[in-house]
Amino acid sequence: MHRRVNSLRLCLRVLCALVAAGILLLLYAAGVESHWVQQTHHTLECPQWHGRPVRLAVLADLHARPGDGPYLDRIVRQTLALNPDAVLLLGDYMASHPGSAIGSSMGAGDIARHLAPLTAVPCFAVLGNHDHSHGAAQVQAALQGVGIRLVEGRRERLDIGGHPLDIGGIRCLFTFRTPGTIPRPEKGVPMVLLSHTPHGTTFAPRGTVVTLSGHMHGGQVCLPFFGPVFSIDKHVPLQRAAGFHTLPGNRPEYVSRGLGTSVLPIRFCCRPELLLLEIKPAPGKQL
Repeated sequence: MHRRVNSLRLCLRVLCALVAAGILLLLYAAGVESHWVQQTHHTLECPQWHGRPVRLAVLADLHARPGDGPYLDRIVRQTLALNPDAVLLLGDYMASHPGSAIGSSMGAGDIARHLAPLTAVPCFAVLGNHDHSHGAAQVQAALQGVGIRLVEGRRERLDIGGHPLDIGGIRCLFTFRTPGTIPRPEKGVPMVLLSHTPHGTTFAPRGTVVTLSGHMHGGQVCLPFFGPVFSIDKHVPLQRAAGFHTLPGNRPEYVSRGLGTSVLPIRFCCRPELLLLEIKPAPGKQL
């Protein structure tokens, strides 16, 4: 009888320890890691590029909720501190979906006002599926109202020390079945393509330097030594949930882990990412 009581006590202690550990992990995932931004730096050598290194700051999946103003302001300060030549925004500025039971979104106008300082440098954007859910026209008008340039279906040119670099974009392939108008590189001018979803890389025209996307949140919840637990897009395998990859046909892509969260406001082993992409001439091409 005494042994049975001791065994029950041990089981209860183990159970309590597991529950406490689970609560601590949840608090960490929601209160620490979800806003613990990691700055990553990726360098891409481009045979088409002959100028000085280009610094592009890449922000994806803000999913701004009410009360996220200070977080957005911090992201903007960190972005400008990188001294980028341009800022590239990959969609999903809005959080959740209208009428969702799991939370609401900050208004498009408020989000745009927090992002407005980014336009101190050229700032280009595409929309994501959550933006379409809240009304693409409204989100687009808010961004354009503060000077952010939408490049879906077209490209705009940057002048970097006398050398041209184009920024193009395609519409969200989680919302639409087709990419719509695809901007194509001009001969001799490198082009960076913005696509909210990694699925857009398959439509990147020949000559695209790299396709930049988000949408996957890096999996948002990952397990050590295993990686993402699930994929939120059936068109994108878990292996492409984050980071740099080269698809068949020599189509390079970089998938950002993004800066916000979807569904539950938690991240685990998958910190928010502020990417600095640096495009350099290939060896032997420097001026």
